[in-house]
Order: sequence, then C-alpha cells, then structure tokens
Amino acid sequence: MNEITVADNIQENDIYIFVKIGNSSYAFPALHVLEIIKLVELEYPEKMPAYIAGILEYKGKVIHIMDLRSVLNIETKEYNIDTHILIMQGKDGNYGIIVDKIADIKRIDTAIITPPPYSKENCFTKGIYLNNGTSTVVINIDLLEDWLKDTQNTETSFNEKASRLLPRDIKSKEVLHQRKMQLIAKTEGITYKGLQNKDVYISFTIGNNTYCLEIVYVGGFYKYSETKVIKMPCTPSFIKGLISIKGDYITIIDLRKYFDNEFSNITDKSTIIAIQSKDFKVGFIVDEISDTMNIPSAELFRNKSKNKNAKADSKNEIIEYVKDEKLYLVLNMDEILSNERLYVG
Repeated sequence: MNEITVADNIQENDIYIFVKIGNSSYAFPALHVLEIIKLVELEYPEKMPAYIAGILEYKGKVIHIMDLRSVLNIETKEYNIDTHILIMQGKDGNYGIIVDKIADIKRIDTAIITPPPYSKENCFTKGIYLNNGTSTVVINIDLLEDWLKDTQNTETSFNEKASRLLPRDIKSKEVLHQRKMQLIAKTEGITYKGLQNKDVYISFTIGNNTYCLEIVYVGGFYKYSETKVIKMPCTPSFIKGLISIKGDYITIIDLRKYFDNEFSNITDKSTIIAIQSKDFKVGFIVDEISDTMNIPSAELFRNKSKNKNAKADSKNEIIEYVKDEKLYLVLNMDEILSNERLYVG
C-alpha cells in the first residue's frame, strides 16, 4: 500500500482507519483522514515539541507530522521505509500522524464502542472497540486537536530524537527523498521528471559563510551545548574531541578550523551534524542550521572551483555555488571523507 486517498470516498461517520502504533491498535475516523502515504523525508526546525516528528510540505503549505507515541507513553523506536503517515484534515489546518502499520479500513457500529474505563487529563480516547477478542483504542480527534491547540504556544526545545528516528542509511534516505519529491509533484501538479534530478542539501552557517551539505550524508543533528566532548591528546587542532551517541564514539571536527584555520565561536545555537559514512564516524560543528535547498548536480559540478580562502590541501573539498547572487560553499563529501587529515591513528 503506497498511498490511499480517503476523504473523497467516505460519506458516513462510522468508517475508521485501523492502525498499529507500537504493539497497540488504534482507530481514527476516516472522515478526518485526507490521505495515507508511506513515510517520506522530513525536515526539522531548530525548535519543536517532543511529539512533533518533523515538518513536511503538503499542497504548498508546511504541516507538522506528529508522533503520538510520545503523547501515549509508547516506547519510541526508529521508523522504517514501511512506516506510514496519516494526513489529517484538522479544524485549523492539515497535519500528519505517524503510524507503524495500516491494519484495515472498515465500518464499525459506533454504539458498541465502550467508554474508556478511566478519566484523566490529556486523554484522547473516545472508547474501546472490541472485535473477536481484539481491543482497539478509538481516538477522539476533536480532543486531540484541542490539546494540540492548547500546547502549541508552550515552550519548546530542540528535539534531537526526531532526526535520529528516520532511517539513516543512504539507500533508505534516497527512497524517502524520492517519495517526498513525488508527493510534491502530485500535490502541486508538477511533473516529477523535472524534479528527480535535483539534489537536496542542508545549508548552515560558519562565521560569515554559508555552507551546504548533501542531505543523504546527514545522520542526525545534536546541540553542542547538550553533548559532552571528550578531549583527545595528540590529534590535529581541528579535531575537537569525541562524543558518545547510542554507544558509538563520533569524532567531532571543527569545520572552521579545518578550512580557515580559525576556531569556531561556540554559542547556544552551535550544532553538531553527524555524518553518515561507512568509513568514518564523524560530526561537524557548525554555527547554526539554516534551510534545505535544491541544487542541480549538473549545474553544481559545471561551476566547480575551489574556495579561495581554503587551505591548499582542501582544493577539491569546496565547490562554490551562486544562487540569487548569494555564494554557497558546497562540501564535496567524497573529497573530504577521503582526505588523510581525518585519519586519527
């Protein structure tokens, strides 16, 4: 099941979408579901609540994608390429809900939905539906949206877990990116053939320069202030140290020192970008994450040139790219990851 358009074909209010979230079964009223799609590439703002898995462009607007596991106190596990998203039509706009599996779409007798055996704050349960010994929690969408509205202005922080939940291997990232481009093409009426050759990059600032990194190399984002860096003796000055993430030690590279021989100015916005590589476990310190952007590969490499401010031995590691009269310094990751300077004996 790749995607399902629901709302156009549903007219009764007793048809429900049955899903799996964790080991539990849940049902959502089909009238609120615009579409069911497989997991796509998501983006991450600097700050967002713990229950937001990311943001997505849908029909020309940015919508939030929710992970109800953090709200329902279900154990958080990584997503996979078979994870689904319910695109919901809310009272104040569209949003998405991540689910592990679509189990069924069927009409049920709402009269036999049993009221929840408890009453507590932030309860979004309409009741329990019992069928052949299987219980399904029926979600009250109105209560859920009211709660979202009440909490949308509360204090948020950088949700570092969100970026780590998407599949991080390069093949899966390519699949998720292609799905996102197909979704954009479908919802905006753009021919996908014209989009598929555009590569997606994440942009970030270091000092007065704006850099770009191809998103397939990104393994996660981590606030520098929330990590513990272990100093390493007898290493190049651009190596800040090691950090431990999920039991793996990642070598932290100060990119400003690496390229310009000047140490980065660490602030509360300083971020570590973990790099997805089969040969290295490294992370780059950057001043601040900016936006994602499309850069056509053919145009990028046609204008390939070195960064005039870079060290001589990094002549192929930077590709200058100009868009809307602004200069972007694009990291040539093949060159960077093959540079012997990164080897720590």
